[in-house]
Amino acid sequence: MRQTLLFILLVISLLFNAYFVKKSTTETTVKEVLDGDTFILNNGDRIRLLSIDTPEKGRCGSTEATQALTTLVAGKPVGIKEERRDQFGRRMGLVYVGRILVNESMLASGWAKPTYDKNSQKDILQAAYHKAKAEKVGIHSSQCKKVDPKPPSPDCTIKGNIDKGTWDHLYHVPTCRHYNQIILDMDMGEQFFCSESEAQAAGFTLAPDCLR
Repeated sequence: MRQTLLFILLVISLLFNAYFVKKSTTETTVKEVLDGDTFILNNGDRIRLLSIDTPEKGRCGSTEATQALTTLVAGKPVGIKEERRDQFGRRMGLVYVGRILVNESMLASGWAKPTYDKNSQKDILQAAYHKAKAEKVGIHSSQCKKVDPKPPSPDCTIKGNIDKGTWDHLYHVPTCRHYNQIILDMDMGEQFFCSESEAQAAGFTLAPDCLR
């Protein structure tokens, strides 16, 4: 009698464990990918990949980044480690599908840049980024990085450039001293403008080295 009771309790325990494991897996399955670094779980939580940033919608590489993340996580259960919240209250973390570190895979694909947030995998993430950059894939390729950019028309020759050290948004007209040296990173929102007023409306100011 005692053995039968123990057997019944064991079966009930196994059933409860199986239920909670299944429930947990269901809740941590990716329901929808929003862009290259953000997705929604089945339980409605929005998750952002820690320490990476992908092009905003409409910019060069945004479609490819979204597709890359979709291939990695869509419909799959994920594990989230070293979780924290960003300034908007969204969950952030190192995201795993099995043993695959999704954050690393996105940087390795070339469709993401690191943000250098503190985490245990920082060296691995940086190595993946530098490898993709050296191999000139994704946003590092000529698709998004215009070393010798050609204006879309003779009337739209003003280059909008972002200083990577200060993040100042500057525009350069053809008479500017360093105009021909300006590289446009289209994934960051650097672009050509057709007039100075258009550049200014987009938040760019005249570069200090420009000759008037």
